[in-house]
Amino acid sequence: MTKKIIFLASILSFMACFFALKPVLAVSLKLTPEQIQEAVDYGQKNRNMDVAAFSRPWTVCLEKGHGTATLFTPYLNVAYKAKKTAVERKEFTNKDIAQALEIADSLAFSVTVYGDEYDFPMHYTAKIYQKDEVVQPEFEFVPKIADASEFWPDPPSHSARMVFKFPVKHIDLEFPIKFVVVAPGGEEIPFEFDLPKLK
Repeated sequence: MTKKIIFLASILSFMACFFALKPVLAVSLKLTPEQIQEAVDYGQKNRNMDVAAFSRPWTVCLEKGHGTATLFTPYLNVAYKAKKTAVERKEFTNKDIAQALEIADSLAFSVTVYGDEYDFPMHYTAKIYQKDEVVQPEFEFVPKIADASEFWPDPPSHSARMVFKFPVKHIDLEFPIKFVVVAPGGEEIPFEFDLPKLK
């Protein structure tokens, strides 16, 4: 009996060490007070950084002119709003934090894609592949008219920024995902996000 107790205690100690050593990056939907403060600090310290550099850890960039996608996790959303209020020289309040954390029941992506026609983004959509599952968006914003791209008038002469939100209840945050933007003809533009490595 004593040997059994010692054996169980050893296993529990080992498991406690294992979880303590596990990286604490992974996308977290419920941030601890420490994580919130860390995100606020990141935003305020980097208030003068351009948005692309600021969000780089959460962004997947394809070849130039093919697209970029940023995953707005609760952590990044808090950091981004803290940056914005710091630039505006305003106080970042608990109400601001609560509003930033309202996205916690979804994964939100801001994506920029390119095309040659001014109306190319019409009827674009997106989905997420994970394991054998396909997750459809619960919200999408797709502009009807694209902007002139940085390549104008050369191709790809237009770019469009879109927003897609997916319900997290269908996504395992411990596994990578493939977020794809789908053109009307069915062509897919893939962006791979390693969720366990993101804050």
